[in-house]
Amino acid sequence: MVSWAITGATRGIGLGFVKNLSMDPNNQVFALIRSLGTAGPLEELAAQRKNIYIIVTDISNPTKLDEAAAKVSKVTAGSLDVLILNAGSAGPDTAVLPPSTFHGKKEALDLEIGENIKNNLLSNIYTMNSFLHLIRSGAEKKMIFISSQSGNLEFTRITGFSTLLGYSVSKAGMNMAVTKFATELAPEGIKTLALSPGWVNTDAAKAVTGDPEIRKVMLDMFHKVDPKVDGPAPIEEAVANMLRVIRNLTEADSGKFLTHHGDEEQWF
Repeated sequence: MVSWAITGATRGIGLGFVKNLSMDPNNQVFALIRSLGTAGPLEELAAQRKNIYIIVTDISNPTKLDEAAAKVSKVTAGSLDVLILNAGSAGPDTAVLPPSTFHGKKEALDLEIGENIKNNLLSNIYTMNSFLHLIRSGAEKKMIFISSQSGNLEFTRITGFSTLLGYSVSKAGMNMAVTKFATELAPEGIKTLALSPGWVNTDAAKAVTGDPEIRKVMLDMFHKVDPKVDGPAPIEEAVANMLRVIRNLTEADSGKFLTHHGDEEQWF
């Protein structure tokens, strides 16, 4: 059996991973979530598929993460094949502001950067460290960070995407952390990857691009990178593409930041 742990598994891409992977009875799927309060669809799925294990934890708390890893270990006899770091946040309302507008707004800037660093960088490093001993004993030995094209310098430069300051900085920072883990752990055969899902039709994406005017602005920017993009991809399609990249990950690509197509150019 192949064991998978996915953070942020109550909805969106995280739930998409759980749905896809749990269709194969040879997979053990551990859904790491913050609360059962919003986990209705996940619980319904777990009631139908006995290879899904729901674990409530707090990825900002290393002690809670160690406890979650211990729960996984009891099921897998001390191993984990693939860890998918999907949980994250776009941060506070100030995400809509470009960087220059924070002049004279120190508290707002501290919050914009600090909240994103805590949610998208530190929490993911905590998670990787808590589950690393299980990955060391796994067969696949893979740790995957679900990043964003917003954390890519060239994408940002070409599109002119000046907002989402803290989110983009934290994603870019975590991309570097993934590379640091890759260089450290390569002698053990452990592979890491930062992976962009593309533009995906999640609730979070709908909240940003649901307004027709905002959607047009986004498309105008995205067309500078890919003139053919016409909207977000279904979650199922994005997850299938990412799993293809994850399964094909080799030591040669460990530590890279790749798109859901497995390259460094096709962001959509």
